[in-house]
Amino acid sequence: MNKLMMFAALLAALGQEAGADYISGRKAAAAFAQSGKHQEALIAYSNLFAEAKSDFQKTDALEQAAFWAGILRQHDQAMEFARRIPIAAASKNCRMKILRDTGKNKELVAEFKDETITDWPESLVGDGSHYRGAAYYSLKDGKAAEADLKTAANYMTDDTKAAAVLLMLGDNYRNNLQDDAGALEAYNKVPEKLKGASYITLTAIVAAAGIQRKQGKYEEALKTLQKADVAKLTGTWLATFLCAQGEISEAQGRKAEALAKYQAAAAVEGLPASQKDSYAKKAKALQEAP
Repeated sequence: MNKLMMFAALLAALGQEAGADYISGRKAAAAFAQSGKHQEALIAYSNLFAEAKSDFQKTDALEQAAFWAGILRQHDQAMEFARRIPIAAASKNCRMKILRDTGKNKELVAEFKDETITDWPESLVGDGSHYRGAAYYSLKDGKAAEADLKTAANYMTDDTKAAAVLLMLGDNYRNNLQDDAGALEAYNKVPEKLKGASYITLTAIVAAAGIQRKQGKYEEALKTLQKADVAKLTGTWLATFLCAQGEISEAQGRKAEALAKYQAAAAVEGLPASQKDSYAKKAKALQEAP
């Protein structure tokens, strides 16, 4: 369901309970948001709370007010809105998001570590599990992160969100649990979930190929890189894939092929100087190697 359809469906649901004042107020607030008038959107959504006739409407207004307060970096105000949300699970979910967005991972875990998120309404379980799992990941608690991220992946209905969860799950296996097999399984699910040249998909492909290269599975690593259409890549991503191909060639002992890939990566237009220098150094080190 696209965003326009989702908004229309939400208005229809709200319209079953609300009068014209609430519906027109919400449309006006959304118009401010869509036109980039974030402060006006915040004020409109916070004022909309007074027009709400049910807990559902109050939750809707306060969630939106908290979101736009966060966009404006008014995080204390966002948290105040979140705490006033009458639907308990929605309030907790909103507070977790704010804590995660502001890097307060310890605080998030301290407050919600005993929360049974799977008891929440199904529509909130994916996001809530993701927020807490991401906090555990950042705190390097690999086992706790694994449990929450697996739950999040199972409940997410949005493909982009699900792919992002799978990418983090792979990173958690690789970085926190030192489990390459688990990481590879998670990474390989990302391009199945999210097609195209999304940064999420491309990151997962390169990470999966890197693990296969480390395992000595060179042909499999090259096949994994082919999940992306390198011919359509430009800039940083083109250089990243060329470098990954070069690393596989170097591991195979194909020095000339590897050198050509590193040099091609360094020659890609529009790269940050640090990235260009890293490829040039790889090429130089290979040239100077016995």
